[in-house]
Amino acid sequence: MRKALITVLSVLLLSQFSFVAFAQVTSGAFPDVPDDHKYAAAIEYFYEKGVIEGYTDGTFRPDQPANRAEALKIILLSSGISVDLNDLGEDVFPDVTNGDWFYPYIKKATELDIVDGYEDGYFRPIQNLNIAETLKMVLLTNGVTVNDPSENAIIFPDVKGDLWFAPYAAFSKEKNIIEPQGDGNLNAGRNITRGELVELMYRTEIVLANEGEPFDISTNWPIVSYPEYAFKTKLPFDWKVINNEDQIVFWHPDDVNHQSTYEVPYPFSGDIKFHLDHNEVGLTKTAYIQNLEMVYKSDFGTYQKNTLTIAGYEAINLNVSPVHDDYYIFYPENRVLQIYTSYGWSDLTEHLETEIGKVLDNLQYISPQSVSSNNILSEARNRILVEGMGQQTLDLFDDLINIETDTIGVGTGPIDYFYSEEYDVTIKYERSSDTILDIQNSETTAF
Repeated sequence: MRKALITVLSVLLLSQFSFVAFAQVTSGAFPDVPDDHKYAAAIEYFYEKGVIEGYTDGTFRPDQPANRAEALKIILLSSGISVDLNDLGEDVFPDVTNGDWFYPYIKKATELDIVDGYEDGYFRPIQNLNIAETLKMVLLTNGVTVNDPSENAIIFPDVKGDLWFAPYAAFSKEKNIIEPQGDGNLNAGRNITRGELVELMYRTEIVLANEGEPFDISTNWPIVSYPEYAFKTKLPFDWKVINNEDQIVFWHPDDVNHQSTYEVPYPFSGDIKFHLDHNEVGLTKTAYIQNLEMVYKSDFGTYQKNTLTIAGYEAINLNVSPVHDDYYIFYPENRVLQIYTSYGWSDLTEHLETEIGKVLDNLQYISPQSVSSNNILSEARNRILVEGMGQQTLDLFDDLINIETDTIGVGTGPIDYFYSEEYDVTIKYERSSDTILDIQNSETTAF
């Protein structure tokens, strides 16, 4: 798998609350937010809008907790609420005076009933903001109306319907504004990081722009391509990739129980195994399915068979248990892509099922290829100016480093320059047409 290049998708809201168009971008705003960071698209989007800025050293520090004052400023600005920085007056709280940089933002939020102080009358602007407080602030600022769930409702395993923030948690979960953590819980009392705060706002804006449609959690997942297995798809953040001799494995490890191998399912784990059967004996689709059903009946006794379409090709799903689904996609030239999915039984199961479903939804067929290490560079040069082969060509290299991105390009979109130390070449790549434009010896951008 190509290690250095992971493409992220960023959202351009062409007009507020109208429709959303997606375009590939490179996050270049902050050195500590690489292209493959899970919050890169959200951070880049709000940076371009002038909503967020970095520290004096140029970093954004996405993993640093956000305090109440800075979070409130970001939330207000991202929501399009105008704040008059010269609107000074009496102190809003004992610890928020008109000489503080955050005074206008807290004053505005108080006037709009977005925030209030604690029981002792203080606001505590430098105190870290937790998840529960953030959800309320983000939704109220964006004018979202939430409904009270029943008192006995279970929003997350650790969030019941009678908690004060349950309405905000319920809406956020329903719309995929926030996802469960690795143990299936919300853990609402934990500090929110700067990166996660920006992601919540980003998802909220998209949900509202799309008239309440839930956020597609795979929107900014990195694209991964495996020509030798004839597919490409999107990989969920925090999932690992294991390249075995005859299969690719996507694995969500159970960090709660310190899982060390995907081969034994754990409660909070999930995995997807891909194997390309070249079907060299030339079985017809009908014969292939008959053989499968005979094996499944022998091995499992009972199973459920479903016919569906994946990546534009006919496929069957053989379900053998609530946590075990297998898929067989019938590719051209009698090849069959075999996909085996399994996940543990826990409070995270529903979310893992959703992630696996999104991997399948994003699956695309690519012509199967097998390129040896001896002729990789020769093969790459043969693909120069061949549209639609750029991503597959980049995947041939294991050590690519993005040394520069021309965001304007040649009028058709961004141009990336990737350097391979192993082959001592630089590859010029145009994203919009998925094309290798040229390959030059040594590390250079002088094409």
